[in-house]
Amino acid sequence: AVALGLLTVTGVRADPVDDAVARFMDAGHIPGVAVAVVDSGRIVRLQGYGQANLEWPSAVTPDTPFQTASASKIFAGVVLMRLVEQGVLSLDDPITLYFEGAPESWSRITVRHLAGHVSGLAEVRGLPSDANAQAVAAEAMKLPLAYEPGAESRYGLTDFVVMTAIMEKASGLSYPDLLQRKVSTPLGLTHTGFTLLREDGRVRAAEVMPGRARVYGWRDGVQRDEEFLYPVNTYAAGGLYSSARDIATLMAALETGRLLTPESFALLTTPARLNDGRDGGFGVGWTFDRYRGLATVGHTGGPALADVMFIPSRGLTVIALTNQRRFYPLLSHVIADLTLPPAPVAPVIADSRPDLTVALRRMLAAAANGVVDPSVFTDQARDGAAAFYKDFGQAMLTAVGPIEGMDLLSERALDDGLTRRLYRVRFQRRTIDFVVRADGAGRFAEIRPLSGDDI
Repeated sequence: AVALGLLTVTGVRADPVDDAVARFMDAGHIPGVAVAVVDSGRIVRLQGYGQANLEWPSAVTPDTPFQTASASKIFAGVVLMRLVEQGVLSLDDPITLYFEGAPESWSRITVRHLAGHVSGLAEVRGLPSDANAQAVAAEAMKLPLAYEPGAESRYGLTDFVVMTAIMEKASGLSYPDLLQRKVSTPLGLTHTGFTLLREDGRVRAAEVMPGRARVYGWRDGVQRDEEFLYPVNTYAAGGLYSSARDIATLMAALETGRLLTPESFALLTTPARLNDGRDGGFGVGWTFDRYRGLATVGHTGGPALADVMFIPSRGLTVIALTNQRRFYPLLSHVIADLTLPPAPVAPVIADSRPDLTVALRRMLAAAANGVVDPSVFTDQARDGAAAFYKDFGQAMLTAVGPIEGMDLLSERALDDGLTRRLYRVRFQRRTIDFVVRADGAGRFAEIRPLSGDDI
């Protein structure tokens, strides 16, 4: 990782990171990017590329605040653990302690369940954007549980809104104030915060945040300004602006024990345990994956406005921020590839259904050109798959370039009559593994790109 930091501040010459970022900025129509690399608690690279705002000259710097979207949860997990360490609340508190009149079913849910997305709470929908976290919690009390607490790992917004209500009630502070007092001020983060964007009739009003990157979406051959309204009650889950330097400073502080104890940091970076003993997909707000056989933790947001990947066994954190909504979280892996050992070469198996492989290749090539044929999908998968490959999926396929080859890595029959296949697809600029499920008629029930290993 040290090699990644050579000559990046002065810009004397290009290096592999510069080249990789430039390739994907061009292919993905990304106006601006900020990158940081933290190696064993030491920031070894900070670099900005391109423009933060297309309406006036605004070069991206390591201090440019970018919209982090769902990567805001990384900060929320830290805020929560700071409150736990200070005795304000406990992860094992039943959430009924904080809500008068809560249903009996809530007595089985703890703060830990909320933070790990295993609570069972149903999603609350339809409230106005100015509803506070307490109002969302009140609506959630009216709904039956979606599943038994601890039985499933299911990503949900309501979990974090109810968790916000608890943190605010226990501390007596708003979530933005909590973030400032528990994280930003202790670490000296000067480019992290919220714009408090609100709707007032036909007017949207927000606080001024100097130098922040505007968010764009490349559609129909042009860039469009695409600012998303994050309701204030969701700020623990999304809506935070932060810079590459500030996020790198946070990650370095966590790894070296300067903000949380090692025990608290371990809770952020250890998956929640489900009732049946399996690991869930989340710790205290952080997501889990595997990449090149290594466990990774962190979060993406937007889906690629922010991508923070920490590899504990290597002490390596890669942070990639962009201002292009129609992109896929590729950059952190691309940059990590420059320092990680080569991935093991998976053996290729004989293809018993070459017709499926041909159909998959045809579907991906068409989707890259904005054409999705709904008839190639099962009835259950049609709407979701079509929506993905007409939006973020198309952006991903455009960024990685044409298909140069496809290999079948595994195949097995499933109980529901589908066949599950794992493909390795070699594109011009990136190799991506895809999980593919198909029925006997050759219709696809799933075509899912993997951000990490198939686990």
